Amino acid sequence: MQLQFDASALPTRSRLAAWSLWDNIIKPVPADSQDVPYHGEAIGAEWLTAVLADKVADACVVEVRIVGGDNGSSARRILEIGWNDAGQSAGLPTRLFTKSTPTFPMRLSAGKAAPSEGRFLTDLRPGLPIQAPTCLLTMRDPRSGRSFHLMEDLTTTAGADFCNADSAIDHSQVEQIIDTLATLHGTFLNPSCTADFGWLRTYEDFFHAAARNGIEDGHDRAMEMAADVIPPNVIAHKARIWPAAVDALTMHEEQRRTVIHSDVHLGNWYITASGCMGLSDWARVCRGHWARDLAYALMTTITVEDRRSWERTLVERYCARVSDVAGQTIAFATAWEGYRRQAPAALLMWTPTLCPPPTLPDMQPEATSLLMIERITSAMDDLGVLTGESA
Repeated sequence: MQLQFDASALPTRSRLAAWSLWDNIIKPVPADSQDVPYHGEAIGAEWLTAVLADKVADACVVEVRIVGGDNGSSARRILEIGWNDAGQSAGLPTRLFTKSTPTFPMRLSAGKAAPSEGRFLTDLRPGLPIQAPTCLLTMRDPRSGRSFHLMEDLTTTAGADFCNADSAIDHSQVEQIIDTLATLHGTFLNPSCTADFGWLRTYEDFFHAAARNGIEDGHDRAMEMAADVIPPNVIAHKARIWPAAVDALTMHEEQRRTVIHSDVHLGNWYITASGCMGLSDWARVCRGHWARDLAYALMTTITVEDRRSWERTLVERYCARVSDVAGQTIAFATAWEGYRRQAPAALLMWTPTLCPPPTLPDMQPEATSLLMIERITSAMDDLGVLTGESA
């Protein structure tokens, strides 16, 4: 599929493009607490004082320094904050983490998802017994497309060590990953749950938006570029991948929804100083079928060899844990079938990162994309996802 021109989207995209160009030329500094910063690097002492110290008499930020960060689907920065005596005495935070969308491609993707991430972290996250970040402030300006999250710095508050795609995860750690997902999914599957999460976008919303941005074309090109790490049987049946991913959408549409993270690859997990596995980057949180997270996590967080050895017992563990939390049974056969069916959608999170279409940012290093593609396609081959015959 070639990237299609969508005339109906032109006014919105033109406006976002103009605003992002303006922001990156002018580099505006937010004047008061209602202004949405275009970038973490634009924040000054006056703005931080207004948003963090409004209830602390005489507290004032005296210094702001950028001490780390990187760019991907959003711009991430770590701030070191110096306070006057009043701020220090009140114990106001001295290190914070920001997520913003300064560029046009970021505003087309992460910027539109930012309100859901922010509201999840502020409204739903506090009631969940999982390790995940605390968000102090979330903002978005729909006219300019600017979005901004101000969060705790997990390296300071939790001693977090963030994982990379090739981080070594042992069996007890992947069990914690399974337990975290089971707690998340089971909480919102439980009939007694009264939390309102109907405002979240559906998984299909994300899929169709990505399709409009040309991910099928990026996927097709990536399957050729990554052919050396993809099992021959998957290459031989690659034309079935997109239809299989579309078919998997029916699970979200026809079965009961829960809250899913939707981007649970290893790079979004961290390990606290006490050894707990935590889940960060909730930019794609949405309403959908739990098997989406289960498949994506097991196919990306551990090596191919470990997945082959552990996947059945881990799916069994998921069924037991989510059934305990949800108050209703999920049969292993049901979970296993969902696990298999959601694999093509997991792959479509990574092939476009290897060959991103022009409307999406370059989000991942090539080596990371290739490793994830290798792991997911190996699982598809082992499980006979495209052929119906397991290896």
